[in-house]
Amino acid sequence: MSDLILDLELLKNNTLFQKIKEQSDLIEGLFNGLANEFPQKELKEIHQNSKGTKISKGYNLENAPYQVLDLVRDFDALTGFNIRVLNWWGNGLFIFVYFGGMTFENNIESKSRLLSTYSDCNHPSPWAYGQIISKGVATGGFKTRKAGFYQFFKQIEPYSEFTKTYKAIKKEIRFVLDNHY
Repeated sequence: MSDLILDLELLKNNTLFQKIKEQSDLIEGLFNGLANEFPQKELKEIHQNSKGTKISKGYNLENAPYQVLDLVRDFDALTGFNIRVLNWWGNGLFIFVYFGGMTFENNIESKSRLLSTYSDCNHPSPWAYGQIISKGVATGGFKTRKAGFYQFFKQIEPYSEFTKTYKAIKKEIRFVLDNHY
């Protein structure tokens, strides 16, 4: 235990922690605005079992803080559908699209368009983000699923301008809702 050293400069760096808090609040505001753009009434028209939107955050997704915006929030392995925007500090901003197996199979023609810009996660867990992202599965076809669900992801490059990032994420969400369900 005597080998452990506290970084006193870091612990006392109030400016750094204020910047992190400000940026975290900006992302939360971004997600709140986006959630308001897609009210439950619209989401129910798209997916009958929609549970609306939810914003959550945590401090230890594979050792890094994260913030999440979920739209629809139905994770049933057969009939589910969800759009997740993940801001994973130190890793990037991503959008994940989850389909239950039957939901996907019933709409496979429109889903094939996802593969032109999204990567197939093809992982037995929809939550293993580090493995999914590092794998960077190539586009080009659907593999048989043991878990029954399908999930796709895309990294979104944020802009320093809040409004441009907002519009880019909104455009992706709209693209998924209008063309893939």
